[in-house]
Amino acid sequence: MYAGQLGAEETATAVRERQQPAGEWWGADPRYRGYRPTPTGLKLDHRVRVAVDLLPPRARRVLDLGAGDAVVSAALAQASGAALGVSVDIGAPPPLCPRPGPVQLVTARLPGPLPFPNGAFDVVVALEVIEHLLDPDAFLDEITRVLAPGGAVVLSTPRLDSLLVVASLLLGVQPPGVECSPHHRYGAGPGEDRPSGHVHLFTRRAMTEALAAHGLRIDRYREGRFSSSWWQAVRSSRRPGARDWAMAAGFKVYDVVPFRKDVMVIRASRTGR
Repeated sequence: MYAGQLGAEETATAVRERQQPAGEWWGADPRYRGYRPTPTGLKLDHRVRVAVDLLPPRARRVLDLGAGDAVVSAALAQASGAALGVSVDIGAPPPLCPRPGPVQLVTARLPGPLPFPNGAFDVVVALEVIEHLLDPDAFLDEITRVLAPGGAVVLSTPRLDSLLVVASLLLGVQPPGVECSPHHRYGAGPGEDRPSGHVHLFTRRAMTEALAAHGLRIDRYREGRFSSSWWQAVRSSRRPGARDWAMAAGFKVYDVVPFRKDVMVIRASRTGR
Protein backbone atom coordinates (compact mmCIF):
# COMPACT_ATOMS: atom_id res chain seq x y z
CA MET A 1 0.00 0.00 0.00
CA TYR A 2 2.75 2.46 0.94
CA ALA A 3 5.70 1.14 -1.08
CA GLY A 4 5.35 3.83 -3.75
CA GLN A 5 4.86 6.58 -1.19
CA LEU A 6 7.84 5.63 0.95
CA GLY A 7 10.52 5.92 -1.71
CA ALA A 8 13.75 4.96 0.02
CA GLU A 9 12.01 3.96 3.25
CA GLU A 10 12.04 0.27 4.07
CA THR A 11 8.92 -1.89 4.11
CA ALA A 12 8.33 -5.35 5.58
CA THR A 13 10.23 -7.09 2.78
CA ALA A 14 13.21 -4.72 2.80
CA VAL A 15 13.64 -3.52 6.39
CA ARG A 16 17.09 -4.21 7.81
CA GLU A 17 17.76 -5.30 11.35
CA ARG A 18 19.94 -2.60 12.88
CA GLN A 19 22.09 -2.21 15.93
CA GLN A 20 21.05 0.53 18.32
CA PRO A 21 22.49 3.86 17.05
CA ALA A 22 24.80 5.67 19.47
CA GLY A 23 22.94 7.99 21.77
CA GLU A 24 19.47 6.65 20.92
CA TRP A 25 17.02 4.46 22.79
CA TRP A 26 14.68 2.01 21.09
CA GLY A 27 12.85 -1.17 21.79
CA ALA A 28 15.57 -3.68 20.99
CA ASP A 29 16.15 -4.52 24.64
CA PRO A 30 14.33 -7.83 25.35
CA ARG A 31 13.43 -6.55 28.83
CA TYR A 32 11.13 -3.84 27.51
CA ARG A 33 9.12 -5.39 24.67
CA GLY A 34 5.69 -5.17 26.33
CA TYR A 35 5.24 -8.96 26.19
CA ARG A 36 6.96 -12.17 27.10
CA PRO A 37 6.98 -15.51 25.27
CA THR A 38 5.07 -18.42 26.79
CA PRO A 39 4.93 -22.11 25.82
CA THR A 40 1.63 -21.43 24.02
CA GLY A 41 2.42 -18.05 22.44
CA LEU A 42 2.89 -14.75 24.26
CA LYS A 43 1.60 -12.81 27.25
CA LEU A 44 1.16 -9.05 27.03
CA ASP A 45 2.16 -6.81 29.93
CA HIS A 46 -0.73 -5.36 31.91
CA ARG A 47 -0.40 -1.86 30.43
CA VAL A 48 -0.49 -3.33 26.90
CA ARG A 49 -3.60 -5.38 27.72
CA VAL A 50 -5.25 -2.17 28.93
CA ALA A 51 -4.38 -0.51 25.60
CA VAL A 52 -5.88 -3.44 23.69
CA ASP A 53 -9.11 -3.00 25.68
CA LEU A 54 -9.25 0.65 24.57
CA LEU A 55 -8.93 -0.07 20.85
CA PRO A 56 -12.03 0.92 18.89
CA PRO A 57 -13.67 -2.09 17.22
CA ARG A 58 -13.43 -2.75 13.50
CA ALA A 59 -10.61 -0.31 12.76
CA ARG A 60 -9.37 -0.90 9.20
CA ARG A 61 -5.90 0.69 9.41
CA VAL A 62 -3.78 0.63 12.58
CA LEU A 63 -0.42 2.39 12.98
CA ASP A 64 1.87 1.51 15.92
CA LEU A 65 4.65 4.04 16.56
CA GLY A 66 7.87 3.19 18.40
CA ALA A 67 6.93 -0.44 18.01
CA GLY A 68 10.23 -2.29 18.45
CA ASP A 69 9.96 -5.80 17.02
CA ALA A 70 6.29 -5.39 15.96
CA VAL A 71 4.97 -8.32 17.99
CA VAL A 72 2.72 -5.98 19.99
CA SER A 73 1.82 -4.19 16.71
CA ALA A 74 0.56 -7.46 15.27
CA ALA A 75 -1.40 -8.19 18.46
CA LEU A 76 -3.01 -4.74 18.29
CA ALA A 77 -3.97 -5.14 14.63
CA GLN A 78 -5.37 -8.60 15.32
CA ALA A 79 -7.40 -7.40 18.32
CA SER A 80 -8.97 -4.54 16.37
CA GLY A 81 -9.70 -6.66 13.31
CA ALA A 82 -7.61 -4.37 11.11
CA ALA A 83 -7.00 -5.18 7.46
CA LEU A 84 -3.72 -3.26 7.65
CA GLY A 85 -1.30 -3.06 10.57
CA VAL A 86 1.82 -0.91 10.24
CA SER A 87 4.72 -0.85 12.70
CA VAL A 88 7.19 2.06 12.83
CA ASP A 89 10.56 2.21 14.57
CA ILE A 90 14.18 3.02 13.72
CA GLY A 91 14.86 -0.68 13.22
CA ALA A 92 13.37 -4.12 13.70
CA PRO A 93 15.11 -6.32 16.29
CA PRO A 94 14.40 -10.04 16.05
CA PRO A 95 11.11 -10.88 17.80
CA LEU A 96 11.20 -13.06 20.90
CA CYS A 97 8.39 -15.22 19.50
CA PRO A 98 6.39 -15.40 16.26
CA ARG A 99 4.17 -12.40 15.58
CA PRO A 100 0.49 -13.31 16.05
CA GLY A 101 -0.45 -11.93 12.63
CA PRO A 102 0.82 -10.02 9.60
CA VAL A 103 2.15 -6.49 10.02
CA GLN A 104 4.00 -4.13 7.69
CA LEU A 105 7.33 -2.82 9.03
CA VAL A 106 8.44 0.72 8.21
CA THR A 107 11.69 2.35 9.32
CA ALA A 108 11.34 5.99 10.35
CA ARG A 109 12.65 8.21 13.12
CA LEU A 110 10.33 9.78 15.62
CA PRO A 111 8.87 12.33 16.06
CA GLY A 112 8.82 12.39 12.27
CA PRO A 113 8.01 13.43 9.66
CA LEU A 114 6.29 10.11 9.04
CA PRO A 115 6.24 8.69 5.49
CA PHE A 116 2.43 8.52 5.28
CA PRO A 117 -0.18 10.79 3.70
CA ASN A 118 -2.62 12.85 5.75
CA GLY A 119 -5.45 10.85 7.29
CA ALA A 120 -3.91 7.48 6.40
CA PHE A 121 -4.92 5.61 9.60
CA ASP A 122 -8.06 5.01 11.62
CA VAL A 123 -6.09 4.25 14.81
CA VAL A 124 -2.64 5.44 15.88
CA VAL A 125 -1.02 3.67 18.84
CA ALA A 126 2.00 4.96 20.78
CA LEU A 127 2.72 2.90 23.89
CA GLU A 128 5.32 4.49 26.17
CA VAL A 129 6.99 6.40 23.37
CA ILE A 130 6.30 10.08 23.96
CA GLU A 131 8.39 10.22 27.14
CA HIS A 132 11.49 9.20 25.13
CA LEU A 133 11.24 12.03 22.58
CA LEU A 134 12.90 15.42 22.74
CA ASP A 135 9.94 17.09 20.97
CA PRO A 136 6.59 15.67 22.14
CA ASP A 137 4.67 18.46 20.39
CA ALA A 138 6.09 17.53 16.99
CA PHE A 139 5.13 13.93 17.71
CA LEU A 140 1.53 14.84 18.54
CA ASP A 141 1.37 17.00 15.40
CA GLU A 142 2.38 14.04 13.27
CA ILE A 143 -0.11 11.75 15.00
CA THR A 144 -2.91 14.22 14.32
CA ARG A 145 -1.82 14.64 10.70
CA VAL A 146 -1.87 10.93 9.81
CA LEU A 147 -5.09 10.26 11.76
CA ALA A 148 -8.26 10.05 9.68
CA PRO A 149 -11.29 12.18 10.63
CA GLY A 150 -13.14 10.34 13.37
CA GLY A 151 -10.02 8.30 14.14
CA ALA A 152 -8.61 7.47 17.57
CA VAL A 153 -5.25 7.65 19.32
CA VAL A 154 -4.33 5.08 21.97
CA LEU A 155 -1.38 6.39 23.96
CA SER A 156 0.35 5.33 27.15
CA THR A 157 3.06 7.01 29.20
CA PRO A 158 4.34 6.85 32.78
CA ARG A 159 2.40 9.05 35.17
CA LEU A 160 4.64 11.58 36.93
CA ASP A 161 2.19 11.97 39.82
CA SER A 162 1.65 8.26 40.47
CA LEU A 163 1.62 6.98 44.03
CA LEU A 164 4.88 5.12 43.38
CA VAL A 165 6.66 8.31 42.29
CA VAL A 166 5.22 10.37 45.18
CA ALA A 167 6.14 7.69 47.74
CA SER A 168 9.67 7.40 46.32
CA LEU A 169 10.17 11.15 46.64
CA LEU A 170 8.93 11.11 50.23
CA LEU A 171 11.48 8.40 50.99
CA GLY A 172 14.27 10.36 49.32
CA VAL A 173 14.66 7.80 46.53
CA GLN A 174 14.91 8.61 42.81
CA PRO A 175 11.60 7.29 41.42
CA PRO A 176 11.48 4.64 38.68
CA GLY A 177 11.65 6.22 35.25
CA VAL A 178 12.45 9.70 36.61
CA GLU A 179 16.11 9.86 35.73
CA CYS A 180 18.96 12.36 35.99
CA SER A 181 21.36 10.64 33.58
CA PRO A 182 21.03 8.65 30.35
CA HIS A 183 23.80 6.31 31.54
CA HIS A 184 23.12 5.55 35.22
CA ARG A 185 20.19 5.46 37.63
CA TYR A 186 21.68 7.66 40.32
CA GLY A 187 19.81 7.78 43.62
CA ALA A 188 17.56 4.82 42.86
CA GLY A 189 16.48 2.24 45.40
CA PRO A 190 16.74 -1.53 44.99
CA GLY A 191 15.41 -3.20 41.88
CA GLU A 192 15.85 -2.37 38.20
CA ASP A 193 19.08 -0.38 37.82
CA ARG A 194 19.22 0.51 34.11
CA PRO A 195 18.04 3.88 32.75
CA SER A 196 14.84 3.78 30.71
CA GLY A 197 15.66 6.77 28.50
CA HIS A 198 12.82 9.04 29.65
CA VAL A 199 13.29 12.73 28.87
CA HIS A 200 9.74 14.11 29.28
CA LEU A 201 7.19 13.04 31.89
CA PHE A 202 3.53 14.02 32.26
CA THR A 203 0.94 14.36 34.97
CA ARG A 204 -2.60 13.49 33.92
CA ARG A 205 -3.42 17.19 33.72
CA ALA A 206 -0.36 17.95 31.58
CA MET A 207 -1.22 15.13 29.16
CA THR A 208 -4.81 16.32 28.86
CA GLU A 209 -3.62 19.84 28.02
CA ALA A 210 -0.96 18.60 25.58
CA LEU A 211 -3.48 16.50 23.66
CA ALA A 212 -6.00 19.35 23.57
CA ALA A 213 -3.35 21.70 22.17
CA HIS A 214 -3.00 19.32 19.21
CA GLY A 215 -6.70 18.84 18.50
CA LEU A 216 -7.19 15.65 20.51
CA ARG A 217 -9.81 15.04 23.20
CA ILE A 218 -9.58 12.24 25.76
CA ASP A 219 -12.52 9.83 25.46
CA ARG A 220 -11.36 7.14 27.89
CA TYR A 221 -8.73 7.05 30.60
CA ARG A 222 -7.28 3.95 32.26
CA GLU A 223 -4.16 3.15 34.26
CA GLY A 224 -1.67 0.31 33.93
CA ARG A 225 0.66 -1.39 36.37
CA PHE A 226 4.42 -0.94 36.44
CA SER A 227 5.08 -4.21 38.24
CA SER A 228 4.61 -6.62 35.33
CA SER A 229 7.19 -4.86 33.13
CA TRP A 230 9.56 -4.38 36.08
CA TRP A 231 9.45 -8.08 36.97
CA GLN A 232 9.97 -9.08 33.34
CA ALA A 233 13.04 -6.81 33.18
CA VAL A 234 14.51 -8.32 36.34
CA ARG A 235 13.89 -11.93 35.33
CA SER A 236 15.32 -11.48 31.83
CA SER A 237 18.64 -10.07 33.05
CA ARG A 238 19.41 -12.03 36.21
CA ARG A 239 18.18 -14.70 38.57
CA PRO A 240 15.90 -12.93 41.08
CA GLY A 241 17.29 -12.74 44.59
CA ALA A 242 15.59 -12.40 47.97
CA ARG A 243 15.41 -8.62 47.64
CA ASP A 244 13.74 -8.93 44.21
CA TRP A 245 11.16 -11.38 45.53
CA ALA A 246 10.42 -9.06 48.47
CA MET A 247 9.89 -6.13 46.09
CA ALA A 248 7.69 -8.28 43.85
CA ALA A 249 5.52 -9.14 46.85
CA GLY A 250 5.27 -5.46 47.72
CA PHE A 251 4.22 -4.60 44.18
CA LYS A 252 1.51 -7.28 44.34
CA VAL A 253 0.00 -5.40 47.27
CA TYR A 254 0.51 -2.05 45.54
CA ASP A 255 -1.27 -3.32 42.41
CA VAL A 256 -4.49 -3.59 44.42
CA VAL A 257 -4.59 0.21 44.88
CA PRO A 258 -7.28 1.35 42.41
CA PHE A 259 -6.00 4.84 41.53
CA ARG A 260 -2.87 6.86 40.64
CA LYS A 261 -1.18 3.86 39.07
CA ASP A 262 2.11 4.09 37.22
CA VAL A 263 1.16 4.24 33.54
CA MET A 264 -1.73 6.25 32.11
CA VAL A 265 -3.40 4.67 29.09
CA ILE A 266 -5.58 7.03 27.07
CA ARG A 267 -7.88 6.87 24.08
CA ALA A 268 -8.39 10.24 22.40
CA SER A 269 -10.18 11.41 19.27
CA ARG A 270 -9.69 14.29 16.87
CA THR A 271 -11.70 17.39 17.65
CA GLY A 272 -11.48 18.76 14.12
CA ARG A 273 -8.78 21.35 14.77
